[in-house]
Amino acid sequence: MRTNHFHLFAGMLMIFALTLNIGTPVRAQNQEPAETIQLTDKAALGSFMDGLIEAYMKEQKAAAAVVSIIHRGEVLYQQGYGYADIENRIPADPETTLFRIGSISKLFLWLAVLQQVELGNLDLDTDINQYISAFRIPDTFDEPVTLRSLMSHTPGFEDVLLHLFMREGDDVAPLEEILRKQMPRRVRPPMQEAAYSNHGTGLAQYLVELASGKPFETYVEQHIFAPLGMHASTFRQPLPPHLRDHMAKGYAWQDGIFAEKRFEIVPMTGAGGASSTAADMTIFMNALMNQVRHDTISLLDSATYAIMKKPALVHARHMNPTLHGFLDLSPAHLRIIGHGGNTFLFHSLLAMFPDHDTGVFLSFSGESAAAAYISIIEHFGKRYFPQPETRPSTIDLDKAYLKGFTGEYMLNRRPHSSMLKIIGYLNRISVEMHDGKLLFTDFMGEKQLISAIDSTTFHIETNNTYVGFYRPEGKKAQKIFFSNFPIMAGERATGLKNMTIHMVLLLSTLLCMLYILIVWPWLYFARKLYEKKPRTRHALPLVSKIAGWISAFFLLVFLLLFLMGAGQGVEIVYAIPSSIKIGLFFPIAAIPFILIMIWHSIYIWKATNIKNMSRLFYNLSTLVFILTILQLHYFHLLGWRF
Repeated sequence: MRTNHFHLFAGMLMIFALTLNIGTPVRAQNQEPAETIQLTDKAALGSFMDGLIEAYMKEQKAAAAVVSIIHRGEVLYQQGYGYADIENRIPADPETTLFRIGSISKLFLWLAVLQQVELGNLDLDTDINQYISAFRIPDTFDEPVTLRSLMSHTPGFEDVLLHLFMREGDDVAPLEEILRKQMPRRVRPPMQEAAYSNHGTGLAQYLVELASGKPFETYVEQHIFAPLGMHASTFRQPLPPHLRDHMAKGYAWQDGIFAEKRFEIVPMTGAGGASSTAADMTIFMNALMNQVRHDTISLLDSATYAIMKKPALVHARHMNPTLHGFLDLSPAHLRIIGHGGNTFLFHSLLAMFPDHDTGVFLSFSGESAAAAYISIIEHFGKRYFPQPETRPSTIDLDKAYLKGFTGEYMLNRRPHSSMLKIIGYLNRISVEMHDGKLLFTDFMGEKQLISAIDSTTFHIETNNTYVGFYRPEGKKAQKIFFSNFPIMAGERATGLKNMTIHMVLLLSTLLCMLYILIVWPWLYFARKLYEKKPRTRHALPLVSKIAGWISAFFLLVFLLLFLMGAGQGVEIVYAIPSSIKIGLFFPIAAIPFILIMIWHSIYIWKATNIKNMSRLFYNLSTLVFILTILQLHYFHLLGWRF
């Protein structure tokens, strides 16, 4: 049962941290050096993984899962769990069952980009506008958007969530139309900060299609899947007939049972539209670990492929670098590169341990199983690659200096120009003082004490990771970075970015609305019925009250309809709910009556025969309603801006 629409909406808006993304960064476990367990003991490995995966499937309500582990080119373990089709009792088979792999799809796209670079059709450092004629990337900054910035998630785009997903049967626009109509705003110069961008990936897909003259789905089939022998993989949505019966169904745990959901469509296919089997992903993972070679086939020259592992940007000291395609998921003691992928119904991870020539692929079917692969890969690394964790020396900083880091920060991956702008304001990172130290609360709500190792870098002892800050001399810290989450950063929430301001205004609006809608009518009829003596000082004019009552009513109806639409959770990514579309009419309808309130406020303020408290409240309510309209405009909720 939904008991709190506002908090449900805040939770739902965490989707931007999940959609087609790595999800939660891999964390180092606080561990003691352990005796090395041989990975090549296949029986022990199988028992360990079976117990681990089955436990997390039960805990995270996953309907099915697959795992594949390779070491030095050999498949050590490959297994399926649960049911790909619960109703027909079809078990998940790593050889034949397809899972949605989300943003792992991007790795195929980056290989396609580099293939076109090798052919001379594309260049990593050329302004991508030179390749495009149907639309144009705005020249917001002097520096152009390039393929290098797209590959490293540093083009400086805002995040766009609306229509990032659709469902089978929906009308899906061509990629060119999507990019033309949904071009994200450029909010910072390229190559300055990483902010994960699915639309940036969509642009890269479009460039591959222009350069090759082929739809991306066809290109990958001919130039990656076929050479590697990945015959049970596809970017086509819906699935082609010969694969459709092998697709694991997507489920959500509802009311104690698994409820089947419709097939998800990712309109920007290269950002997260692929479906594959564990066996095929094993072939792909092995190729990635072998310089993209499979048997006698090489997809790229080794020097070109090396670009994908090359750092493009490092936010601060001790932070993992942003790479050209791969994500650096490494905790402090163990190098891991790869990519995660989340749709709403499937959650996958491809993780490679380069120093150990080992790779792991995991995929889960189940809406609530997003955290499963993170926990499993943590346990896997702890068991098979334990290493003494060196702890950095910490220093003491003056409390007054430490206070310069405290405050709230908001992630730089967020919408700026649509009605979903509010997403970024409901997901915060906070830093506060606690017993003379800094207490860090991450965007998943986990609290950790952090200790300084230099003037702007702090160590989290419990998981051996780092938090870094950008702090101009003589000022408070302005940005925050995370060592094992290099694809995003945080920026200090100041001015109108401070959610406290908006919450105070919301509370003030609610109080004014409830008083006007409930107390005013009650007072009016009470006076009519019980008041005997004429008053020397009068209540507000009836016309003034009617204008205020209608304004309050319209704003309340908007709020209720908005919360009703937000209560539908992730549906808002597929399409704006009808209740919100209808609700957006009411703030606009309230504006003429608020203007009447402004005119009456001037008259009432000058009137001497009206009670002082009545005049004060009416003018205060008018001001609050004006600020509410401005607040809705700030969040792009004034009109149908989507």
